Amino acid sequence: MASVVLKVLGITLGLFFIFVGTIKLTPSVNGDIYKEMRKTYIRNSKVFPLVKQTGWKPNPHTYRKTVGSTEIICGAMLAFLPGPLKEVANVCLLTITLNDIYAHWALDEGLDKMSPAIVFSLLLTCRLVIFLQGLAAEPKSVFDKSQLDSAAGVPDGASRVDDKKDQ
Repeated sequence: MASVVLKVLGITLGLFFIFVGTIKLTPSVNGDIYKEMRKTYIRNSKVFPLVKQTGWKPNPHTYRKTVGSTEIICGAMLAFLPGPLKEVANVCLLTITLNDIYAHWALDEGLDKMSPAIVFSLLLTCRLVIFLQGLAAEPKSVFDKSQLDSAAGVPDGASRVDDKKDQ
């Protein structure tokens, strides 16, 4: 059941982030939303979280393009790639959404602007928690295959085969 939930969340969230990243990079999807994103990143670059620690403030257009590209790449990884890369993409996207929540909070824009980022950060967190619960539920064997074969009396070089043809 957990694997089905992980697949559905991965594909859905991946496609969503591919779409949002594309909106941040090109006006071909919707010109008005693209212009609004450009204005938003001009405001967001002023409250970049690492400004106090490093003194460095990113260029708003580079910042927007970097976040958009990362969303597209991580969204594609989350939606289409198998294995541990999904979890790396999940953590990257979670970091981006938490940064977005921080920017809205620092600009005092209110919950109406912040709520989409909160919802998607909760979905990404739920996906990560479900994955970690699945890892914890997997049974771990103390013995490897060679130890099990030697305990069963199988000589070295041969392996134990439970085959009904031989019986």
